[in-house]
Amino acid sequence: MESRLLFNKKINERIIDFINMGKSRNDSLFIELSFCILTANTSAEMGIRTQRIIMDGFIEYSREQLSEELKKAKYRFYNKRADYIVNARFIRKNLKKLISTMDHFTLREYLVNNVKGLGYKEASHFLRNIGIFDFAILDKHIIQLLMDYGYIKDVKLNSRADYLEKEQIFNSMAEMYNLQPGILDLYLWQIATGKILK
Repeated sequence: MESRLLFNKKINERIIDFINMGKSRNDSLFIELSFCILTANTSAEMGIRTQRIIMDGFIEYSREQLSEELKKAKYRFYNKRADYIVNARFIRKNLKKLISTMDHFTLREYLVNNVKGLGYKEASHFLRNIGIFDFAILDKHIIQLLMDYGYIKDVKLNSRADYLEKEQIFNSMAEMYNLQPGILDLYLWQIATGKILK
């Protein structure tokens, strides 16, 4: 794996994009949070495409309007995700303050415990996408790659304990390569999929 973790201009550009996203206003941060809610149990490509279609609608639409727009965008879980996003709006005006005042691990726990639709993977995804690289996004591609390289013995992520155990293994790898977990994640996702998305 070492030979594949080389300087990558596209990844460095994406890192800058994430850092800049973290400097955005509350509304833009909430739209990114909504994207991460959308990516659960679906592809990143679908989440990106849907985010581009909806944009400010994540903030402005009623629950019924948002559900209808998600359905038009051919997003599968349009009712449930509309519920999650509308219910998450309580956090919108406080996002910048939370991000700037909470340590990153406490912030992730807060998101997981208070924003329905965000588990550890989705909360980590949001934080990485706003320039906080303390966490990897342990999606199916990363988990499978870890197993293929012999770092883990199975792909199960059925519980908080499963997730955090595999995250610790990933973090040890990141330390070995002298990379932050969220940045190593980008390299491994590129190896696994041939793509650099977000």
